[in-house]
Amino acid sequence: MPDPISRGPAVTRRTALALGGGGLLAMALASCARGSDTRPSAPGTVTLNSDNPTWGPGYAAASAVLAERIGYRITSRSVASVANYGQVIRMTAQTDSTTDLIKWTNGYRLQDIARADILTDLNPVWDAVTERGWVDPAQRESFSYRGKAYGVPLYKSYYAVFYSKRAFAENGIAVPTTFDGVMDAAQTLKDAGITPFLSPGATTWEAEIWFMQLLASIDPDYYKAVTTDEASYTEDPAAQAMDVWSEMYGNGFFSAPDVTSNDLPGLVGKGQFGMMLYGTWFANTLLANGLTDDDIGFFRVPPRGSTAPAIVVESGSLSVPVKAHRHAAAVDVAENWLATDVQNAWVGFLGDTSPNPQALPESDLVKDLAKDITATRPTELTRYWEASPTPLVEGNVADLGAFMVNPSRANGTATLRSMEDRARTEWKIWNAA
Repeated sequence: MPDPISRGPAVTRRTALALGGGGLLAMALASCARGSDTRPSAPGTVTLNSDNPTWGPGYAAASAVLAERIGYRITSRSVASVANYGQVIRMTAQTDSTTDLIKWTNGYRLQDIARADILTDLNPVWDAVTERGWVDPAQRESFSYRGKAYGVPLYKSYYAVFYSKRAFAENGIAVPTTFDGVMDAAQTLKDAGITPFLSPGATTWEAEIWFMQLLASIDPDYYKAVTTDEASYTEDPAAQAMDVWSEMYGNGFFSAPDVTSNDLPGLVGKGQFGMMLYGTWFANTLLANGLTDDDIGFFRVPPRGSTAPAIVVESGSLSVPVKAHRHAAAVDVAENWLATDVQNAWVGFLGDTSPNPQALPESDLVKDLAKDITATRPTELTRYWEASPTPLVEGNVADLGAFMVNPSRANGTATLRSMEDRARTEWKIWNAA
């Protein structure tokens, strides 16, 4: 889902302390539930700070199961201003205004606040949930910093291709099992007068989607290396990705820049939609807009050539501030959050996949994809938005958005040079902090 964290510069430990006495802290505290965040919640509850008010019913459904398991429910509180959510968490987690749990992201965005010593080490929790089979242990790395885990997965989404079953059936297209097959399907749809790919994002976070997927399909090991400062953006896999992306634009495979993901339900009804590469969290939105499993399917983007299969994963973090009022209860909730019965209730609301491979949503749309992933076990890659330090990612995503407006091969080369220049600067800053 769209990342809620402020797009502004990351607040480091030093700047957080500097901001703590100023107007930003006052604004942050005012954004929280008035007065109630400075004292413990009612008995039998723990508080959760979130940026998504629409998830309240989901937390309630999961909490009903948690209450039966451990005697505690989650009371969720949403920050009024999504744009300020990141600053609110950074400030309140250091004071008695903190909630017992916080919703955050994983990867480097989690590492950034873990360096401020405001989150609880959840290594014992990970040991317990891994032993019970409630989570894939491979996920632990993206929730850890210097050997300590600072959150458990709040949710888990994959990036895969939504496709119109009607458009595929009417044009004799089978679900592709190779990367070339995806391109062939796109050409067939174009020849039929259907825009092959809905591709939003020239001015948003979505500009990362095709770049990260092409790298994942071309060389997942390189993807992990370039996002962790072990490779250059000017190396061959990135050049291949930009060339393929440029060629797809040249072939007329993408929608106009002003088309958004919210247009998808209407385009399906008009028979004008072919495919869209997006997060599985969007499935619930489509179903809520009247589409069914008969209208829309999902498939995992196959690898290019002989590359091993890989898939991009987005996840949020359920973390416990060190200063949580009901600290022990919050840790207990974090440990039981991934229990299969709790997750069944949670994904029953989300309509998405779960960090717990034993929990599946009711809709076949996502369930079939989850079963495919379980069977094929592709390498799971952290979403680009969380895979590197925040200023680096946000600057590079802006560059990728500019490429989408002018997707020539020459501009692809120039874009990678700009991304590499930024990487050299931002990794120095990150490593020096």
